[in-house]
Formats: sequence, structure tokens, C-alpha cells
Amino acid sequence: MSWELEAVLLVLLVLTAIGAVLVRSMVATVAVLAAFSLFVALLFTAMGAPDVAFVEAVLGSAFVGVLVLVALRSTGDRPAGRDRRAAVLGLPLVLVIGGALFYGTTDLPARGDTEAPAHAGASRAYVERALDDTETPNVVTAVLADYRSLDTLGETLVIFTAAVAALVILFRRSTS
Repeated sequence: MSWELEAVLLVLLVLTAIGAVLVRSMVATVAVLAAFSLFVALLFTAMGAPDVAFVEAVLGSAFVGVLVLVALRSTGDRPAGRDRRAAVLGLPLVLVIGGALFYGTTDLPARGDTEAPAHAGASRAYVERALDDTETPNVVTAVLADYRSLDTLGETLVIFTAAVAALVILFRRSTS
């Protein structure tokens, strides 16, 4: 990915994040956050992770947005009151966490570095043996559905449980 495209996506991510904070309507906030998630999906695509991009686009842009819109339908589009104390306390917290996250990225290996520790162990074995072990032509599918199938099943159960809980809460609110 070219640095120009990365710069454009970074600017769009920052603008949509600021926009999500500044808009007054909850529905507009959902739309702006869906756009944010879509830009994240584009970033994942540009980084060569189309499977992660697909999940981000489907869950972040569509599914979560629809769930929040349904929740807003039952609760109303009323913005919460602005608490200046929360902003005063929240800004330093955001700066500290953001700084810690940025500092944490300074020690990461370069993207695409095949000699990075993360690519030296199991990842290399997955790539080299996936077709023979699983008879699945796609390595990502082999890892998710064969090598880590129980982990994937657990993640799917967590998402399913969260969706059912959200639907139960929404249904309970709409009938009462």
C-alpha cells in the first residue's frame, strides 16, 4: 500500500472520529461510526487482510449499525446531556491511552516482515502444511476452520450470545 493511500485513510479516520463526537443526533453518530468502520475495512484490505476487512465491514459497518438503530428506535434519538467534568477527566485519559498505544507500536516489526517472530513459528507451519493437512486451498479458511476450529466456534458462540441478548433486551423494551 502506498503511503499516500495510508495518509488519506488516516485523515478520513480522524475526521470521522471527530465527526462522531461532534454530531448532535444519535442517528448521525451511528452513520458516522459506520463510515469509520468502513474506512477501517478499507485499511485492512489495503494491508492485505481481506478476511478481516470483510468481518469489519459486515459487523462494524452493517450489523452493529443496524442493532444501534433498532435500539434508538425503541429508546428515541435523544442525545445524552453533556457533562463538562467527563470531558475534563476524559481528555487526559484518552491522551494517556493513545500515547501508550502509540508507544506500543514503536517496537512492532515492519508490516510484511517474513522474519518477524510472529511469522517464524506456527504461522510458517500453517502456510507450509495447510493444503496437505486440511485439503483446503485457502490458508485462512484452513486456520480458522481446521487448526483453530474450537477457538472459532467459541468466538461464534460469543457473538451469537451477544446478538441474542441484544434482541431479548430490545424486545423486552419494545413490549413494556
